[in-house]
Amino acid sequence: MSRTFKVPRDHDSFVDIHISEPDLRADNLTLTTWTSSFVLAGILHKLDVDYSCSNGIPVLELGAGTGLVGLTIAALWKARVILTDLPPIVPGLAANVKLNNDSVKDLVQCGSLDWTTPESLVLQTGQTYAADVDKAQVVVAADVVYSEEHPELLSGAIIRWLGKGPSSRVIIACAQRVAYLEQLRELWELLEAGGLEAVDEGREQAEVADWDDEGLIEWSVWRWKASDTSAVRS
Repeated sequence: MSRTFKVPRDHDSFVDIHISEPDLRADNLTLTTWTSSFVLAGILHKLDVDYSCSNGIPVLELGAGTGLVGLTIAALWKARVILTDLPPIVPGLAANVKLNNDSVKDLVQCGSLDWTTPESLVLQTGQTYAADVDKAQVVVAADVVYSEEHPELLSGAIIRWLGKGPSSRVIIACAQRVAYLEQLRELWELLEAGGLEAVDEGREQAEVADWDDEGLIEWSVWRWKASDTSAVRS
């Protein structure tokens, strides 16, 4: 199945992002564009985020799924993006990059990154990035908490890959599913314990009729606490 999402470029215009959702099951989930990805893609033009990066990775998406958020970032911000997920999902990501070549040009790459071993990611080309060296200016994750293990795994991956600069940011969006509210709170606590603080947050209500999913989405933007970046610079 293929879908076209009209994502706001600003208050008056939109960009079309084309997404193919193949009949594939990975990690017990159908490869689907979830509500939180659509909601986050829709507010990206409002966020004040410095994605400039002289070296390293400008934008790294974790658990990219079909790639809607990362592709939107590339189309709107004209920033270089690496979309990552489990190995079975990466070919689908690559196919969606090709579908949007007119909008994203050569800005987007795809690779595998397993949160249980987050020390490195491997692009489809075979190129390897190491978390200890190749830091990301912005880390993005949407709809990535759906098991008891995810808060610890995701927070660990975020903290390992996020660059230590004062302008580095994490952007997260998650559906407020009753079954996983406790895990979402745990994720927030782990990010704070890891040295991050929320600097912007909000909730958006998607039209439930358009999605077979929870419509209430919570999003947040995080940065390193001043004490953590000061320690790195000193």
